[in-house]
Amino acid sequence: MNYKNIFLCLFIGLFIFERAKAQTLYFPEPRPGVEVRIKYLGQIPDISRESESNFLDFLFGEKKELELPDYLGKPYGVVAVGSTVFFTDTAHALIYSYNLKTKKLKDLHFPIPFELPMGITFSKKKRILYISDAKLQKVFGFNTKGQLVVAIGRKGEFKKPVGLAVDDDLNRLYVVDTFDHRIKVYDLDGNYLFGFGRRGDGPGEFNYPTNIFVNKNNSNIYITDTQLFRIQVFTKDFEHILTIGGIGDLPGRFARPKGIAVDSDGNIYVVDAAFNNFQIFSSEGDLLYYIGGPGFGPAEFLLPAGIYIDEKDRIFVVDSLNKRIQIFKYLKKEK
Repeated sequence: MNYKNIFLCLFIGLFIFERAKAQTLYFPEPRPGVEVRIKYLGQIPDISRESESNFLDFLFGEKKELELPDYLGKPYGVVAVGSTVFFTDTAHALIYSYNLKTKKLKDLHFPIPFELPMGITFSKKKRILYISDAKLQKVFGFNTKGQLVVAIGRKGEFKKPVGLAVDDDLNRLYVVDTFDHRIKVYDLDGNYLFGFGRRGDGPGEFNYPTNIFVNKNNSNIYITDTQLFRIQVFTKDFEHILTIGGIGDLPGRFARPKGIAVDSDGNIYVVDAAFNNFQIFSSEGDLLYYIGGPGFGPAEFLLPAGIYIDEKDRIFVVDSLNKRIQIFKYLKKEK
């Protein structure tokens, strides 16, 4: 009897079983008295078949190492529009789209040679996809045909535009200018309206803010104040509501906060690139739970960055060094 072959078969079977089990991950882990709130749905690109093939080749010695696909470099920002997910790639200086129904990944071609695309958002009202380029110090808007219709960024207007968010109800485009420690507000056609913030550590002051999200239910604004290790929440008039976090390595604290998003119940999701997870807070700022940790598997991350939650409460988390976007779903409480 060849015990080596038996061992390999058992090991491969365990691997495939673990992959199948991973498709039905829930958080918190289901147990008596604990209400499940988050479900793992999958990842973009869906490379499960290719990964399994590579893994088997690796086991049988046909490949020297198990490699990640090279068609993605380092994804950063993400936004979902219906069944299409758009995301930026800072390593390849490209914008990708992924269709959740057909599972087709495309790199989009625009009349702008991007250098460091980071933030990305979409206006359903205007049907415009906005993209920030931190190196070009500009924000561009493209219509559904890929034509340039908005260009923001005269010389000296931005120092490093990163995070973007749209409020269609208020006709606003928010731009986080990280190196200027300020939020700059435009209408959806790219006309400047006003700016908010300055460098400091008080309410309404920032130290290298990076990301932003707008609550579609009430137009509240959520800003990642990265180098102060906190989240600041404001009304649509930039009246300070709440501060969450602070530096530390305990749950509820941050080490390198990045992407931020809000679900339909007002819960606040914050990605931490150092902790390789995302933490979930109530609308009042109380920590509910966290998901993740360093690794390559489902609900594990390596240098996560952006996050977006769509109208279906699907949660898209950019897993940068794993070259993928992981998808979860918030399970609303039945009323």
